[in-house]
Amino acid sequence: MSESDFEKPYKDKPFVDVNIAEIQKPGKYRIVGKIAEITDLAILLDDGYEQITIILPENISVDLKEGLQIRALGYVELHPEKQMRGSFIQNFNGVDLEVYKQINELEQSLRRVNT
Repeated sequence: MSESDFEKPYKDKPFVDVNIAEIQKPGKYRIVGKIAEITDLAILLDDGYEQITIILPENISVDLKEGLQIRALGYVELHPEKQMRGSFIQNFNGVDLEVYKQINELEQSLRRVNT
């Protein structure tokens, strides 16, 4: 590695906001939905389009219950089935989803313009 490699800022790929049905390849995603089912180590999240199993992170500070609206951030694998290894779980019960979607669309359009 050259000295100039150390001067470059480290850029980790961001989590991408998607509906579960839009996920076609493994990667880091943000999904908003309601908890449909809870087990000891996982939850089933329903975003209104599809459902996905989310393997819960070890330390979780959100009090999970069925029907709670959350945002899950994590790495989605497709095989043997589509599932997420959750990195973060956020309570999203008070978030206006229409405004949230509008902000995400604006951010995506700005990213396209700047690339």
